[in-house]
Amino acid sequence: MTWITTISEHQATGELAETYAIARARSGTVSNIAEAASINPRVMRALSDLHHALRGAHCALGARRQE
Repeated sequence: MTWITTISEHQATGELAETYAIARARSGTVSNIAEAASINPRVMRALSDLHHALRGAHCALGARRQE
């Protein structure tokens, strides 16, 4: 349980729901960091894009090394 006000994936509508869907499609889950940014969908999407750019499937490092 976070003390930060968040909007859950199940409560999301509009742009936020789309952003959750993109995050889930990319990694199969929605990170706690992404959910913490849910009150601002633009920030959440920017975080998702950054995470994907740094650690997406195109990354030469394996999942273990990425951590």
